[in-house]
Amino acid sequence: MKILETKEKKKILEQLNKQYGISDIPFELIKFGEEKIRIFSGSIEKKELSILDKELRIENIGLYFAKQEVDGIRLTFDGIQIFKNQITKNILELNKEQADDWLKGNEIQTDAERGFKILRYNNEFIGCGKSTGIKIANYMPKERRVK
Repeated sequence: MKILETKEKKKILEQLNKQYGISDIPFELIKFGEEKIRIFSGSIEKKELSILDKELRIENIGLYFAKQEVDGIRLTFDGIQIFKNQITKNILELNKEQADDWLKGNEIQTDAERGFKILRYNNEFIGCGKSTGIKIANYMPKERRVK
C-alpha cells in the first residue's frame, strides 16, 4: 500500500484529465501494487493509515476505481460512476445491440480510434474498454455480466 503524495496525485489527475476530462479528485489516492489505484475518503489521516499498514498490513482500503496500464488509465465501473459528472472525453455511444453484447461480457466491433473508451448507452455509462481500432476489449467482471 502506498498513499500517493500531492505530486503523484497531480500526475494521475493530469492523465485522467487528458483521457477523460476528469479535473478534480476530492479523495486520497492509494496505490496497491504497481497498477491498482483506490480512492479513500475516510476520516483516518495519511499518517495513521501508514502506521496501520505497517502494523497490520492492510490488504485493501477504499474503493478500487482505476488501473494504471502502460498506455493509460482504465477506469473501473465504480470509478466511472463516481466521476460520471466530470467525464467529457473518449465517450463512445453504443446502440442497443452493442450495449447488450457489452453487458454480456462480449467484445464490440468498432472502428473507434485506439485507446481507452468510456461506453455509453441511452445516456448511461456502462463500462470502460480498450479499443484496438477494430474492436473494444471487455473488462466487465464476470459477476457483473448479464446472463
